[in-house]
Amino acid sequence: MKKIVTCILILTMILSLTASCFAENPPSQNMDVEYEVASSYVVYVPDGGNDLVVDPTTKSGEMDIGIKAGSTIPGDKAIQMSVNAGTHYDDINKTYRLLNGSGGQLLSYALSYKGEPKNPNSAAGKVILETVNAESAFSGFQGKVGVTVGTAVAAGTYTDVLTFSFSIVDKPV
Repeated sequence: MKKIVTCILILTMILSLTASCFAENPPSQNMDVEYEVASSYVVYVPDGGNDLVVDPTTKSGEMDIGIKAGSTIPGDKAIQMSVNAGTHYDDINKTYRLLNGSGGQLLSYALSYKGEPKNPNSAAGKVILETVNAESAFSGFQGKVGVTVGTAVAAGTYTDVLTFSFSIVDKPV
């Protein structure tokens, strides 16, 4: 009987050593960490206004437009800024035009962004001014929109309405 008890105790000791050996090397576990950041951006227009005024002496005017620093978009996307053709675009001559409301006179003008001429080439179209990735959007970007007008044949106030659009698009390759 003593031998049986001794054998059982020895066997129990061996099994307990094996169990402690397994306890020292537990299996690894993965834990997912998640942090969600929603897309947001702020359009920058100086003074909070939206009018671009042309100087009568130089026949030109400009204003800054862009995205404020701290803007966030998905890393695999880009933000694109574009402008339409305005409300009085001339499809025949492919030019932007201002309208004198009191006399119905039209005055052609050229549009530029960062000094480069921009033209959608169609009254129904729009022209892309700039496309930037997530890092550039976070840093913020600005550029000058410029207007240079031709010679007016009648007195009055000439106007046009340009619509600037900002959209999240696939990142250019």
